[in-house]
Amino acid sequence: MSVIYGVIALVWGSYSFQPQWYDNGPYEFESKYETLAECQIAKSGTDDICVGEQPSDRYVLSEKKVPSTSSELNFVECDYWAGCYIQE
Repeated sequence: MSVIYGVIALVWGSYSFQPQWYDNGPYEFESKYETLAECQIAKSGTDDICVGEQPSDRYVLSEKKVPSTSSELNFVECDYWAGCYIQE
């Protein structure tokens, strides 16, 4: 049981000190501001977001785009129990 608590404490502690390690969304960490008001002034006119009160972190929309499929996926029978899809 203590091993489980140790792993939970390790993950929670690393998230508390380096939250950008766990960030895999469309926004990326840009900079840190002392107050939320400073962050909101800096982000005005952009799609950036501010997170937190004091200090406040500014995140910008990532340039990484998820590729979309250009055609439909059609279901076909296959050996896998859940079925398969092919792109045409």
